[in-house]
Amino acid sequence: MGFIMGNKQRERVVQILGSKGKLAAEKIAKIEHIPAPSVKKILSEMAERDLVAEEDGTWCLTETGRDAEKEMKKRA
Repeated sequence: MGFIMGNKQRERVVQILGSKGKLAAEKIAKIEHIPAPSVKKILSEMAERDLVAEEDGTWCLTETGRDAEKEMKKRA
């Protein structure tokens, strides 16, 4: 949780994937007004921790990512 909660951009990426489902990195960048290279870096860091997964250019939360999103909602 600290990995996500310690960075506002990571939090926003998890929230947007939780609410919108599968999205391309560029779409996330556009919605959240975060530079695309930053979003791609965030997604790859989160993929290493099994929070997100990429399939055919779109990203979604994994089971672990969904659990983290639920926890974030509780803490909000």
